[in-house]
Amino acid sequence: MSAAFLFPGDTLCNLIGVSQNSDHRMILRSFFNMLFWGTVGTSVILATML
Repeated sequence: MSAAFLFPGDTLCNLIGVSQNSDHRMILRSFFNMLFWGTVGTSVILATML
């Protein structure tokens, strides 16, 4: 289940070539996931309000 939520960040980290065991990967993955899911959540809220 958590793999689905981490998928956007993992995919972007793989695309830019950040190594699997790096602390930078964990930080970037969290940042990318926050941006992605924040955008999705905001879009859903705005769509339901209109």
